[in-house]
Amino acid sequence: MSSSDGNTGYNREGTDLLRTFRTMQNERYKIFQQQDIDKGRFDVTFEIEGKKLYVHSIFLTSLSEPMDSWLSDRWTTKDEVVKIEAYSYDEFYEFLTFVYTSECKLTDKNIVKMTDVAEFYDVQCLKELCDEFLAKKEMTVETIDELFDFARKYSLPKLRNSVRSFFWNHYEIMCKFDAFIYFEKPFVAYLLAVDISLYKKEILFEGVNIQMG
Repeated sequence: MSSSDGNTGYNREGTDLLRTFRTMQNERYKIFQQQDIDKGRFDVTFEIEGKKLYVHSIFLTSLSEPMDSWLSDRWTTKDEVVKIEAYSYDEFYEFLTFVYTSECKLTDKNIVKMTDVAEFYDVQCLKELCDEFLAKKEMTVETIDELFDFARKYSLPKLRNSVRSFFWNHYEIMCKFDAFIYFEKPFVAYLLAVDISLYKKEILFEGVNIQMG
């Protein structure tokens, strides 16, 4: 049973390791879900829309530098309730769910705020999840400009690429679309920067000329 050099440890298989990791996550999340202040050993209290949520600060501060600064002794005193006003109770609950489990429920209704909370607290892995969700979202000629602006505001590379792909898969319709004249100039400049065929570029310039004319 022992190895030839007594320093070699036992390495578990990847699936077993992942299963154990998930089990530990789930146990921690159950404690959070129960919100039992007597048994939970929580050390931070948030208040959102008049409701309180009890949390273990270590999970927040290890993931978010802004939260680490905010919850440090320089900014808060022991047992002080931290009020959250920029997000709803449900939105902040989903954020905390991600902190505990690396998963959360993203929907068309909450995706804007979830992306914003990820940006605000600098939780890059959550922002990447939001980027993936948005990149897979069904696009239309009416929403593509708005989605591009959102991708630019929050630096979402997958959404930007998805917007570009949608445009070039529908470029003739897009360039002749009545709303093309209302597209923001940064969006048009982004499209013009792409290396495209002469035929496609001529069609695009027709739309640009209409916009500028």
